[in-house]
Amino acid sequence: MGENRNGKAAPRRAGMSVRRTDVARSSFLNSLRRSSERSVIKSAAALLLCATLIAAPDAFAQSGRAADEAALTRIKTEIWPGYYRGQDAEGLGKFLAGAFVNIGPDGSVSTRDAEIDWVRENAWSPANFRYTINKFVWLNDDLVIIVGRGESDRTNEDGAPCRHSYASSNLLERAPQSPNGWRALSSHVSGDQCDPA
Repeated sequence: MGENRNGKAAPRRAGMSVRRTDVARSSFLNSLRRSSERSVIKSAAALLLCATLIAAPDAFAQSGRAADEAALTRIKTEIWPGYYRGQDAEGLGKFLAGAFVNIGPDGSVSTRDAEIDWVRENAWSPANFRYTINKFVWLNDDLVIIVGRGESDRTNEDGAPCRHSYASSNLLERAPQSPNGWRALSSHVSGDQCDPA
């Protein structure tokens, strides 16, 4: 409190005290509001981070799956037939699992060793061979069935030209130690036919 000229205490102005209180209250409320806004922003950022982390495995799995399917497409349409076309028994041996079986259209079963021997002893070079993948059936992240159809121009048993086709399902497992990153466990061929050209 101040003093007047007479040395007496000056009368208190009622409005000043109220203004100071209003300013203090306003300052406190502004501080509280800023703190609350920061808290809301932090909470929103935390929620966004959580949502990203939850969604990230799915996005990663989808991009990983697409990369796997691209690699498997190359294996099934280029590399695997290439072992037969080039009579590469050694390459085929590294690609086929030890327990590999090939099941023919008539139900006959050929082992890995028989398949490798056949490739070593036989030339295979059908004209315009093409394998089209219809779908991938994922049994887990490391085990997949590739379902598709092979077609090529050939001659039938009578020597007449024909369009050869067959359906196949091929079971492959991820094998990081193998040259292609995958190895074949089995192949099943069905619907084998050679239609006159």
